[in-house]
Amino acid sequence: MKQSQNMNPENIIVGLDIGTTKICCIVAKKNENQKIEILGTGMVPSRGVRDGEVDNIQDTTEDIIAACQKAKDKTGIDFKEVFVGIAGAHIKSTQFTLGITRQNPEKLIDYEDIKALEEQIANLKTAPGEQIISYHAQEYYVDQKQPLRNKPIGMRGNRLEANWHVIKGNSNSTDNLVTSVEDAGYIPIGLDLEPLASAASVLTHEQMSEGVCLVDIGGGTTDIAIFHKGIIRHTAIFPYAGEYITSIIQDKMRLTYQTARKLKENQNYTSALFEHISDKKLLSVRNLDNLPPVHIPMRYYCRLVNACLEQIFGQVKKEIAYSNFGDKLNAGIVVTGGGAMIANLKPMVEQFIGLHTSIGMPTGRLSNLQDQAYSQTIFATSIGLALLAAEKSGSVVEEEPISSSRIKIEEEITPDISHNLYDDEVESIPKKNAAWLLNLAKTFKDFMLADEITSDFEDTHRK
Repeated sequence: MKQSQNMNPENIIVGLDIGTTKICCIVAKKNENQKIEILGTGMVPSRGVRDGEVDNIQDTTEDIIAACQKAKDKTGIDFKEVFVGIAGAHIKSTQFTLGITRQNPEKLIDYEDIKALEEQIANLKTAPGEQIISYHAQEYYVDQKQPLRNKPIGMRGNRLEANWHVIKGNSNSTDNLVTSVEDAGYIPIGLDLEPLASAASVLTHEQMSEGVCLVDIGGGTTDIAIFHKGIIRHTAIFPYAGEYITSIIQDKMRLTYQTARKLKENQNYTSALFEHISDKKLLSVRNLDNLPPVHIPMRYYCRLVNACLEQIFGQVKKEIAYSNFGDKLNAGIVVTGGGAMIANLKPMVEQFIGLHTSIGMPTGRLSNLQDQAYSQTIFATSIGLALLAAEKSGSVVEEEPISSSRIKIEEEITPDISHNLYDDEVESIPKKNAAWLLNLAKTFKDFMLADEITSDFEDTHRK
């Protein structure tokens, strides 16, 4: 990364979320109470990111410039330094235990000793093509005694050790991300994993202490972070998320991409559950200009969405089992991100995985709940990046939730969901469509059971 030459104005921090569907820049201010006040945002569609990774540097650079310029125009603040989130299927997390033997065991442990530990993990050798993105201490040990959650400053001991959660990623993917930011004219002062950012904005300390699995369903990736006793225990990222669901809807329903996306985002028509929907209920969807609307059986459409979600949460279930913390998640599962806006997602996840589930929104970080635009799950990562940036600069007390942020809202950041895309729902089926519907139902039944995408999600789990 380039060395910082142009600093942000005093107490100003900027979080930059470079996602598959959107690039969002949030400008925040550090105040005297060690809290942050979000001043404004800039958001544009993302063109150069695929599955959470920068695929086209030029497009991503241009989109970063546009998003940051919007934020500057809204806030009147000129900034250069940004804190950036990173995701993508290339991200891996591992655990390490490393330690040092102190030359003078009678001297009290100080920050120099902790720094020596951190330098050890920062210089850890990686496989060719990999690099360490971030690392997080889980527990400390002094002379191999009882593990300590907090830094053992002021203690006496000979051997100082720590367990580390280390996040590594592909060097090329990380370089593409950093290059895009730098080519846009900004200085990336830090990178951290996006699920950790989302956790900072939606999880409480009680949830992280009792054991919780955060699931952030973004555009290109679904990110998982498991906490127990206030410590990050497991992270994972996989490329099944919102864009995957959109592509399946587009393909199976024979819709344009934009129509499929807007259909998915409409909570009145898209449900994670389908059993309660009448076989006779149709959706009349305007697809192509100058052509009649497409009529879609709502039950079969929602069954398709349900199958996609079961594939996503099937992977979540595997990661929970792999982490060995499945029986320690007293706070259950918290789902956030754009995908969490799908109606009936909470009961669907509870039925499928068998753990209490809630939808995580960053309302606890907002002082003015009338600013509802920022209380949506799609802003969890962006707000979290600003929180992490403040925390890493020593400006936010880690032990206290940030609840006094004041946010200015611009209308154009509200998600673009068309209200003119759909005709009214058809509650009854005209006789002339009856034969067509029976054939379509048979076709849908066949592919729902046989298609490779959904073959793992037959109804056997409900028996």
